Amino acid sequence: MSASFHIQKTSLPHRDALLALDDEALLRQCRQETYRASGPGGQHRNKTDSAVRLSLFDGQILASCADHRSQHRNRVEALRRLRLTLALELRCALAEDLSTEVWTGSWALGRKDRRYAAFIAYVLDVLANHDWAVGIAAAGLGVSTGKLIRVLAQDPQTWNVVNQARKKIDLVNLRRP
Repeated sequence: MSASFHIQKTSLPHRDALLALDDEALLRQCRQETYRASGPGGQHRNKTDSAVRLSLFDGQILASCADHRSQHRNRVEALRRLRLTLALELRCALAEDLSTEVWTGSWALGRKDRRYAAFIAYVLDVLANHDWAVGIAAAGLGVSTGKLIRVLAQDPQTWNVVNQARKKIDLVNLRRP
């Protein structure tokens, strides 16, 4: 299981720097394991070590993939999952003046877009900075509350992280649009 951090510790590499790395550079930062996955798939599944597990920070952040018969495809998918896990688990403190840290990219990013994890990390950082109050965070982001909720609802993992954080401070769960 991965650990959850509220504010990133200074001894760890900065989350945004890790998210900005290309795939090869991020792989060099990880401990990589390959293994034979169990489960459905018949004899082809157990012939090769095609499943991939990546870990960062001595195993605190984990991502794995065993969905495909190809180790290469599993590695690519595990990297995508690792980026999203970094975005969901590590919170970074924002500057007092949010106008200096504005997301300048598109809000219409798909989950397969390489910038998606950095985008979600920024949105969650703003939400955490505003004590998970969606209306105030939306105003800080320069979007409507409805748009922010729709963006959060697109990804079940992000939706769960937001609702779990809100629950910890006795706020009601968000309702799906």
